[in-house]
Amino acid sequence: MDYPKSMPSVGLVNGWFVDENPVVGTPGSLIPAVWGNSVTQEILSVIKAAGLTPDEAKTDQLAMAIGALVDFTKMKNTPTTLSGYGITDAVGRLLAVKQFDTVGITVYRPNPKTKRIRVRLIGAGGSGGGCGPVAATYQSLGGGGGAGAYAESLYDVTAEMQAGVPVSLGAGGSPRNTTGLAGGGASFGSYMSVAGGFGGQILTFLVTATSSAFIQGGAGGQAVTGGNLASARGIPGGYGMSNSNWGVLSGTGAASPFDGGAPATGVNGNGYTGLRGSGGSGACSTNASASCLSGAGGNAFCEIWEYE
Repeated sequence: MDYPKSMPSVGLVNGWFVDENPVVGTPGSLIPAVWGNSVTQEILSVIKAAGLTPDEAKTDQLAMAIGALVDFTKMKNTPTTLSGYGITDAVGRLLAVKQFDTVGITVYRPNPKTKRIRVRLIGAGGSGGGCGPVAATYQSLGGGGGAGAYAESLYDVTAEMQAGVPVSLGAGGSPRNTTGLAGGGASFGSYMSVAGGFGGQILTFLVTATSSAFIQGGAGGQAVTGGNLASARGIPGGYGMSNSNWGVLSGTGAASPFDGGAPATGVNGNGYTGLRGSGGSGACSTNASASCLSGAGGNAFCEIWEYE
């Protein structure tokens, strides 16, 4: 609803109705029937919406209708809390995410408000296969280290947990110039445990104009206990490969749920280190005087989500 601005004959001045001025001879504004009806209908709509019957003799029905439709007392006393609107704090709210990556034993104590925890645990990754000095016309290939086994659980927090749960994390397999080493396991108290991944294999072979070779990576961690949401064996490390047409490439470290695994390396380069349970990459070499070390496996890792 608005003034009848679209009707020039109405005679609005600055958008408003004006009275006739006999002194200066200016006529007053006209009120068109369509506009008058529209204004009346706007008012009647409010009165009817409040459940009142329009009465020509009454002049307070619009105020009564507005009072019936709007609770002014509630508007003047607007609640300042969720409970004021009848809303209670939700249960299951995420309080914090805590991460543990220190090798050894760390005691975990939940936030006092914590009612439930989600625990994600992975064993350490194995190191890749490394290369010692290689005799002339020979080549060595190392496979990637395997990833640690993975477990995940959801627990209601007990008084025993509130007292403290030991989180034990093993170290990743160390760099090698021969077959890779397995990573250490991990455990969340007596509730869950996972094994570490195995080290990558190594192959030394005679190079010819048509030679090709490959060597497997280490197996993923196999043993998993206690996971009530997930219990998964680790992913195996990648194959080291050589071909007379395109060259040499070491095996990649296996991926973990927390890391993509160490990338492959070319000939006569050291391997790369894995992270958070992933495997280290292998090495490949034709160097007769020096070793090419593999990449270390990623240390075991634990992540705990606390819920109210």
